[in-house]
Amino acid sequence: MHMKKKYNNKETLDETYEIDYDLFTVEEIIKIIQFYQLMGQYKNNKVSKQKIKEAYLEYKNIINNLSLEKRYNENFYQKTGISIYQTIKSIE
Repeated sequence: MHMKKKYNNKETLDETYEIDYDLFTVEEIIKIIQFYQLMGQYKNNKVSKQKIKEAYLEYKNIINNLSLEKRYNENFYQKTGISIYQTIKSIE
């Protein structure tokens, strides 16, 4: 999936997320992408800790596979420089 993200007023990241479309429904894919968007917004203090926690739990329920989750998290980190693991660890 090809997406352009604006993480602050000066920076636009051109991102391609590797999502296995055959593993997820359209709704699940949308929720995964929305979680990624929230992570970027949280980094810029635009999303509450509670909202990011809720979105993370939903993300984990959708992915529901540790090795797949690690791969998706690593892909997100490579594209954005944002560690999902470190972010969630810091708010728990």
